[in-house]
Amino acid sequence: RSDSSFNFFVFFFVFFAQNVMYVLQAIGIPNWGFSGWILSLIALRKNTAVAVMMILVSLFFTAVAVLGIIMLKKIHSLYRRTGASFQKAQEEFAAGVFSNQAVRTAAANAAAGAATNAFRAP
Repeated sequence: RSDSSFNFFVFFFVFFAQNVMYVLQAIGIPNWGFSGWILSLIALRKNTAVAVMMILVSLFFTAVAVLGIIMLKKIHSLYRRTGASFQKAQEEFAAGVFSNQAVRTAAANAAAGAATNAFRAP
């Protein structure tokens, strides 16, 4: 397929953001809505049974974060072995988007509408 570099790039961006969320969940910053290590250790002072369950959840969050990072590295090495690059992804995106008549028409209409609205009196 001709858009493989662009698809890989989009995948990397989404999967990287997902891995950031996994790490934040594993950390467990108070008042952020996650049940991670920090909150588990705080809960140890209040209720041991709840803290044990939270530690179990923290272990799973940590495992998911570690596995996600490992998978991201493996997929990145696969991406590099195929000869793909960020520059190639940009070229494929530009060629695919700017050659599409519907996208060009929509962009022209949006620009014309913005220009018309910019010159109207408030």
